[in-house]
Amino acid sequence: MSKRKLSKVDAEKRRVVEASKHALDSLKEAKKDLDSAFRWGIIDVVGGMYLVSGIKLAKIESAKAHIRDAMIWLQQFRRENDPTDYANQKYMRLGVLGSVLDFGLDGVGPDIYAQARIAGLRARVKEAIRRMEKLMKDAGID
Repeated sequence: MSKRKLSKVDAEKRRVVEASKHALDSLKEAKKDLDSAFRWGIIDVVGGMYLVSGIKLAKIESAKAHIRDAMIWLQQFRRENDPTDYANQKYMRLGVLGSVLDFGLDGVGPDIYAQARIAGLRARVKEAIRRMEKLMKDAGID
């Protein structure tokens, strides 16, 4: 193989490693935010008011931003390495309805609904982390 082809292969490998590490970091940050939102949500269910709902929603928005970042990196990883679509954005959506109900109609019912949505997203992020770690391990990426 020529030096030019080797350098192109090395560059592609570096992009895969970079994309996978950034994606995993973003997913882990999203999980931290969702864990925090879930804890704030418990307080919200048992008697929190608008301030607690606001903190919880801020954590959810932060998690969404991290998920968006992860999606960008996962798409790069996919282009470089993996034919499977782990970057399916519908998979990682919380939805605006939960936020509107939770903040606009502050009460036990909407709070429980929001908790269920957060729990579902936490599970999907946790699964995405597991998959990414497995892909990285299989590819020999530390």
